[in-house]
Amino acid sequence: MSFTYTPFDYAKARQTTERIRDFYEKKETGVQIHVKSCASLATPKLAPLNSFSFPEDLHKYLDARAHNDYLFARFHETIEDDFIPSTSPWYGIAEHTAFLGGKVDFTETTTFQHQICEELEGWRDLKLDRNNFWIHLVADGIKYLHEKWEEFIPVRMRGADGPSDIANAIRGNDLFYDIYDDPDELAEMMKFCAQAVNFTLDLQRENATQIGGGCINGFGIWTPGKHVGHISEDFSTMISREVYEEHFLSALEDCVKDSDSSMLHVHSLGERMIPVFAGVDKISIMELSSDPNCARAVEVYRKYREELKKKTIVIAPTYEELLGMGDLFESNKTIIWYYAENEDDAKRALAAVEKYR
Repeated sequence: MSFTYTPFDYAKARQTTERIRDFYEKKETGVQIHVKSCASLATPKLAPLNSFSFPEDLHKYLDARAHNDYLFARFHETIEDDFIPSTSPWYGIAEHTAFLGGKVDFTETTTFQHQICEELEGWRDLKLDRNNFWIHLVADGIKYLHEKWEEFIPVRMRGADGPSDIANAIRGNDLFYDIYDDPDELAEMMKFCAQAVNFTLDLQRENATQIGGGCINGFGIWTPGKHVGHISEDFSTMISREVYEEHFLSALEDCVKDSDSSMLHVHSLGERMIPVFAGVDKISIMELSSDPNCARAVEVYRKYREELKKKTIVIAPTYEELLGMGDLFESNKTIIWYYAENEDDAKRALAAVEKYR
């Protein structure tokens, strides 16, 4: 049975980007709300990730993902929020760093990468290669989606690990020893890691859909100009603030310095790092993620609201948490990610924040 696709409403999307641009540039407080999914929406079940053979099955796999994203975009036409649905390659998590080498394991739902270099000096043999297998899967995957699917749904970037997370992929747990055993060599490797972030993001940006003078990043957030992100510095949750500032902060600053803005993913487990990240001027958007056995992201946001005054904060509350966030909407600038149970649930969340938009 054939399926008829309907062109995406890019006129509406451009109106949304105008509203978002004003939110970024002109507002000091308030809220956007992004309904990112709907649990009751029936979509075809994707085959396990490890059942595909890449790169032979690349287009088959991307078509299946894009079809499901298209179905959500059609559902989303009934929702008057600030979200622009999109599609993108996704292979788990290893694609963020596997373009530097190393063994990758595929599972049903994700990918895992093994340590790349057994010795610290081994980073000097790593190459930023446009023809790398994983760059092909990501950057050329975006290009394929751009050419086949952009009429029906925008194509977003995939995102990347930040410099310290790339360093952690290169050296594994040995990175903790490198800090003390050879800080000078580590500093040189960190410069390379910052370059690696922009290497993959620049290639992704080449074919990501341009709307209103910007594109949609890997976390589904539209940003104007040259935007770096999303990126993560999850490694920072395992070290002290002082160690991060001494050995890793300069690489983060270096990788975002030439951007118009950037988005950083932060875990509640590493909340002590929030003042450090907030001090990086080019980081304009920070996503606070809740972790098990830690304070909820909403609590972390409230704790650091003063440090985060000049940032746009992305957070995914429950409906009950959303109802109690009015003080944050009135004092800070917030993007709500809402994962709806059904259409009625999505619309009640919109109603709950309408007076702050």
